[in-house]
Amino acid sequence: MKYKWLLIFILIVAAGVLFFFFRMYHNDTGELKRFMASYERFDRAMSDLSMTGTDDSMSKAENAAADLNAKASLRLSSLIKNDAELMDQAREVADLARREIDSLRVYRVEALNKNTDVDRLAEESRVLTGKRKAAYARFREFGGNR
Repeated sequence: MKYKWLLIFILIVAAGVLFFFFRMYHNDTGELKRFMASYERFDRAMSDLSMTGTDDSMSKAENAAADLNAKASLRLSSLIKNDAELMDQAREVADLARREIDSLRVYRVEALNKNTDVDRLAEESRVLTGKRKAAYARFREFGGNR
């Protein structure tokens, strides 16, 4: 009788510990999915901006960049493989996205002013886009394409 209660107690504690770790893992994968969805929204907004160039599409891209920056501050537990690298890479992607938006904003102003330096600014923007996409590809590699 005495051992029966001890066994029940051990099973309850083990179930609680398993539930705790499952919940942590579930929260981590949810954070990663939210960041990836935010990145996809930003990428679509940047595509729309490059095609239309309207103030509305610029506003959408800026909002998407702000959302991406907020989602990049994710905190992962050690239950996720490459957790530190994923968090660093997410911040790098968000930083490159912000720099890309800033670069496009300067480009648009200079193009309206008919500045002769717009070719250099356009190239800088293209380079930042390439760096952002490469950083996101590294993020996906570290995350195992979740």
